[in-house]
Amino acid sequence: MASTADLMVGLLFVFIIMVAFLAHKRNTETEALAAEAKALAAAALEARTAFSDPRGAVTSAIGEQIRQTLATVRIDPSSGIISLPEDVLFDLGSSTLKPVAQPKLIEVAEKLGTVSPCFVANQRKRQGCANNPYGHEIETIFIEGHTDNVPMLRDGGNTKLSLDRAISVSNALVQGTKLAGYRNDQELPLFSYSAYADSRPLKGIAPSDGRNRRVDLRIVLTYRPQGEAGFLERIGKHLSR
Repeated sequence: MASTADLMVGLLFVFIIMVAFLAHKRNTETEALAAEAKALAAAALEARTAFSDPRGAVTSAIGEQIRQTLATVRIDPSSGIISLPEDVLFDLGSSTLKPVAQPKLIEVAEKLGTVSPCFVANQRKRQGCANNPYGHEIETIFIEGHTDNVPMLRDGGNTKLSLDRAISVSNALVQGTKLAGYRNDQELPLFSYSAYADSRPLKGIAPSDGRNRRVDLRIVLTYRPQGEAGFLERIGKHLSR
Protein backbone atom coordinates (compact mmCIF):
# COMPACT_ATOMS: atom_id res chain seq x y z
CA MET A 1 0.00 0.00 0.00
CA ALA A 2 2.87 2.35 0.85
CA SER A 3 4.57 1.64 -2.48
CA THR A 4 1.32 2.24 -4.39
CA ALA A 5 0.76 5.53 -2.57
CA ASP A 6 4.33 6.65 -3.33
CA LEU A 7 3.78 5.76 -6.99
CA MET A 8 0.55 7.73 -7.14
CA VAL A 9 2.22 10.73 -5.49
CA GLY A 10 5.07 10.48 -7.96
CA LEU A 11 2.71 10.32 -10.95
CA LEU A 12 0.73 13.26 -9.60
CA PHE A 13 3.93 15.26 -9.21
CA VAL A 14 4.98 14.46 -12.79
CA PHE A 15 1.50 15.47 -14.01
CA ILE A 16 1.71 18.80 -12.16
CA ILE A 17 5.16 19.46 -13.68
CA MET A 18 3.84 18.72 -17.18
CA VAL A 19 0.84 21.00 -16.70
CA ALA A 20 3.09 23.78 -15.41
CA PHE A 21 5.46 23.31 -18.35
CA LEU A 22 2.65 23.36 -20.90
CA ALA A 23 1.13 26.45 -19.25
CA HIS A 24 4.48 28.23 -19.33
CA LYS A 25 5.00 27.27 -22.96
CA ARG A 26 1.54 28.56 -23.85
CA ASN A 27 2.17 31.84 -22.03
CA THR A 28 5.48 32.23 -23.85
CA GLU A 29 3.82 31.61 -27.21
CA THR A 30 1.06 34.07 -26.34
CA GLU A 31 3.59 36.73 -25.41
CA ALA A 32 5.51 36.09 -28.63
CA LEU A 33 2.33 36.42 -30.68
CA ALA A 34 1.43 39.61 -28.85
CA ALA A 35 4.90 41.04 -29.51
CA GLU A 36 4.67 40.11 -33.18
CA ALA A 37 1.23 41.69 -33.45
CA LYS A 38 2.54 44.87 -31.83
CA ALA A 39 5.49 44.98 -34.24
CA LEU A 40 3.18 44.48 -37.22
CA ALA A 41 0.87 47.24 -35.98
CA ALA A 42 3.85 49.60 -35.59
CA ALA A 43 5.07 48.74 -39.10
CA ALA A 44 1.58 49.29 -40.52
CA LEU A 45 1.33 52.67 -38.75
CA GLU A 46 4.76 53.67 -40.06
CA ALA A 47 3.78 52.60 -43.56
CA ARG A 48 0.47 54.48 -43.44
CA THR A 49 2.24 57.60 -42.19
CA ALA A 50 4.91 57.46 -44.87
CA PHE A 51 2.27 56.76 -47.52
CA SER A 52 -0.38 59.29 -46.50
CA ASP A 53 1.99 62.03 -45.27
CA PRO A 54 5.34 61.65 -47.03
CA ARG A 55 6.41 65.25 -46.38
CA GLY A 56 5.72 64.78 -42.67
CA ALA A 57 7.76 61.58 -42.58
CA VAL A 58 10.71 63.21 -44.37
CA THR A 59 10.50 66.35 -42.21
CA SER A 60 10.51 64.28 -39.01
CA ALA A 61 13.46 62.15 -40.16
CA ILE A 62 15.56 65.21 -40.99
CA GLY A 63 14.37 67.29 -38.03
CA GLU A 64 15.24 64.63 -35.47
CA GLN A 65 18.78 64.47 -36.83
CA ILE A 66 19.12 68.24 -36.49
CA ARG A 67 17.74 68.04 -32.94
CA GLN A 68 20.83 66.07 -31.92
CA THR A 69 22.82 69.29 -32.47
CA LEU A 70 20.18 71.95 -31.76
CA ALA A 71 18.03 70.61 -28.94
CA THR A 72 15.46 73.42 -29.13
CA VAL A 73 14.76 73.10 -32.86
CA ARG A 74 11.03 73.13 -33.67
CA ILE A 75 9.73 70.45 -36.05
CA ASP A 76 6.32 70.79 -37.72
CA PRO A 77 5.69 67.73 -39.94
CA SER A 78 2.28 69.06 -41.01
CA SER A 79 3.87 72.06 -42.77
CA GLY A 80 7.24 70.56 -43.60
CA ILE A 81 9.02 73.22 -41.56
CA ILE A 82 12.02 72.90 -39.27
CA SER A 83 12.64 76.12 -37.31
CA LEU A 84 16.19 76.79 -36.18
CA PRO A 85 16.31 78.35 -32.68
CA GLU A 86 16.50 82.12 -32.93
CA ASP A 87 18.54 82.52 -29.74
CA VAL A 88 21.43 80.52 -31.20
CA LEU A 89 21.72 82.31 -34.55
CA PHE A 90 21.58 86.11 -34.30
CA ASP A 91 21.61 89.02 -31.92
CA LEU A 92 18.69 91.46 -32.01
CA GLY A 93 18.66 93.45 -35.25
CA SER A 94 21.69 91.63 -36.64
CA SER A 95 22.18 89.34 -39.62
CA THR A 96 25.68 88.35 -38.54
CA LEU A 97 25.81 84.87 -37.06
CA LYS A 98 26.80 84.63 -33.42
CA PRO A 99 30.21 83.02 -32.79
CA VAL A 100 28.47 79.91 -31.42
CA ALA A 101 26.22 79.62 -34.47
CA GLN A 102 28.87 78.90 -37.10
CA PRO A 103 30.13 75.59 -35.61
CA LYS A 104 26.55 74.57 -34.78
CA LEU A 105 25.48 75.03 -38.40
CA ILE A 106 28.50 73.06 -39.58
CA GLU A 107 27.33 70.23 -37.30
CA VAL A 108 23.81 70.57 -38.71
CA ALA A 109 25.25 70.30 -42.24
CA GLU A 110 26.99 67.08 -41.21
CA LYS A 111 23.72 65.70 -39.82
CA LEU A 112 21.91 66.64 -43.04
CA GLY A 113 24.70 64.94 -44.99
CA THR A 114 23.98 61.77 -43.02
CA VAL A 115 20.18 61.58 -43.24
CA SER A 116 19.18 63.54 -46.35
CA PRO A 117 21.00 61.70 -49.20
CA CYS A 118 18.29 59.02 -49.23
CA PHE A 119 15.78 61.76 -50.10
CA VAL A 120 17.90 63.55 -52.73
CA ALA A 121 17.68 62.56 -56.40
CA ASN A 122 21.37 62.72 -57.29
CA GLN A 123 22.42 60.99 -54.05
CA ARG A 124 19.88 58.20 -53.54
CA LYS A 125 21.37 55.70 -55.99
CA ARG A 126 24.65 55.70 -54.08
CA GLN A 127 23.00 54.84 -50.77
CA GLY A 128 21.43 51.83 -49.09
CA CYS A 129 18.20 53.63 -48.24
CA ALA A 130 16.25 51.40 -45.86
CA ASN A 131 14.80 54.55 -44.24
CA ASN A 132 13.13 55.57 -47.51
CA PRO A 133 11.34 52.45 -48.83
CA TYR A 134 8.95 54.51 -51.00
CA GLY A 135 11.58 56.57 -52.77
CA HIS A 136 10.36 60.00 -51.63
CA GLU A 137 12.48 62.81 -53.05
CA ILE A 138 12.98 66.42 -52.01
CA GLU A 139 12.32 69.02 -54.68
CA THR A 140 13.83 71.88 -52.69
CA ILE A 141 14.64 73.07 -49.18
CA PHE A 142 13.93 76.77 -48.72
CA ILE A 143 15.99 78.58 -46.11
CA GLU A 144 13.47 81.20 -44.98
CA GLY A 145 14.31 84.31 -43.00
CA HIS A 146 11.76 85.85 -40.59
CA THR A 147 11.60 88.77 -38.15
CA ASP A 148 9.20 90.08 -35.54
CA ASN A 149 7.11 93.16 -36.37
CA VAL A 150 9.28 95.69 -34.52
CA PRO A 151 10.38 98.19 -37.22
CA MET A 152 14.06 98.23 -38.13
CA LEU A 153 15.71 101.61 -38.73
CA ARG A 154 17.93 100.41 -41.56
CA ASP A 155 17.81 100.28 -45.33
CA GLY A 156 15.27 97.72 -46.46
CA GLY A 157 13.81 97.34 -42.96
CA ASN A 158 12.71 93.93 -41.76
CA THR A 159 12.51 92.53 -45.29
CA LYS A 160 16.20 93.13 -45.93
CA LEU A 161 17.07 91.88 -42.44
CA SER A 162 15.19 88.60 -42.95
CA LEU A 163 16.83 88.12 -46.36
CA ASP A 164 20.31 88.76 -44.97
CA ARG A 165 19.66 86.26 -42.18
CA ALA A 166 18.56 83.60 -44.67
CA ILE A 167 21.69 84.23 -46.75
CA SER A 168 23.93 84.03 -43.67
CA VAL A 169 22.48 80.65 -42.72
CA SER A 170 22.70 79.44 -46.31
CA ASN A 171 26.37 80.44 -46.53
CA ALA A 172 27.22 78.61 -43.31
CA LEU A 173 25.01 75.56 -43.86
CA VAL A 174 25.39 74.91 -47.60
CA GLN A 175 28.29 76.76 -49.18
CA GLY A 176 31.54 74.85 -48.78
CA THR A 177 29.77 71.64 -47.65
CA LYS A 178 28.63 68.55 -49.52
CA LEU A 179 25.08 69.97 -49.44
CA ALA A 180 26.10 72.42 -52.19
CA GLY A 181 26.29 69.48 -54.59
CA TYR A 182 22.80 68.16 -53.89
CA ARG A 183 20.46 68.27 -56.89
CA ASN A 184 16.78 67.44 -57.36
CA ASP A 185 15.35 65.30 -60.16
CA GLN A 186 15.65 68.28 -62.54
CA GLU A 187 19.37 68.58 -61.73
CA LEU A 188 18.70 71.91 -60.01
CA PRO A 189 20.33 72.92 -56.69
CA LEU A 190 18.37 71.58 -53.73
CA PHE A 191 18.79 74.59 -51.44
CA SER A 192 17.43 78.08 -51.99
CA TYR A 193 16.49 80.98 -49.73
CA SER A 194 13.67 83.45 -49.29
CA ALA A 195 12.61 86.24 -46.92
CA TYR A 196 9.26 87.05 -45.30
CA ALA A 197 10.11 89.76 -42.76
CA ASP A 198 7.24 89.85 -40.21
CA SER A 199 4.52 88.59 -42.60
CA ARG A 200 4.50 85.01 -41.26
CA PRO A 201 4.56 85.07 -37.44
CA LEU A 202 4.37 81.84 -35.52
CA LYS A 203 0.88 80.69 -34.62
CA GLY A 204 -0.35 81.46 -31.13
CA ILE A 205 2.20 84.13 -30.22
CA ALA A 206 2.27 87.92 -30.61
CA PRO A 207 3.87 89.30 -33.81
CA SER A 208 6.31 91.25 -31.61
CA ASP A 209 7.47 88.08 -29.81
CA GLY A 210 11.19 87.43 -30.23
CA ARG A 211 10.57 83.83 -31.27
CA ASN A 212 9.43 85.16 -34.64
CA ARG A 213 13.06 86.13 -35.31
CA ARG A 214 13.89 82.77 -36.81
CA VAL A 215 15.19 80.93 -39.84
CA ASP A 216 13.09 78.05 -41.15
CA LEU A 217 13.98 75.12 -43.36
CA ARG A 218 10.91 74.42 -45.49
CA ILE A 219 10.91 70.99 -47.18
CA VAL A 220 9.09 70.62 -50.50
CA LEU A 221 8.80 67.15 -52.03
CA THR A 222 8.84 66.23 -55.69
CA TYR A 223 5.33 65.42 -56.92
CA ARG A 224 4.78 61.71 -57.53
CA PRO A 225 1.43 60.13 -58.51
CA GLN A 226 0.37 57.26 -56.26
CA GLY A 227 0.14 54.96 -59.26
CA GLU A 228 3.77 55.47 -60.24
CA ALA A 229 5.42 52.17 -61.18
CA GLY A 230 6.83 50.33 -58.18
CA PHE A 231 5.22 52.61 -55.59
CA LEU A 232 2.50 50.19 -54.43
CA GLU A 233 4.95 47.32 -54.59
CA ARG A 234 7.24 49.08 -52.12
CA ILE A 235 4.26 49.60 -49.78
CA GLY A 236 3.48 45.90 -49.86
CA LYS A 237 7.05 44.94 -49.12
CA HIS A 238 7.18 47.40 -46.22
CA LEU A 239 3.96 46.06 -44.70
CA SER A 240 5.13 42.46 -45.01
CA ARG A 241 8.39 43.02 -43.14
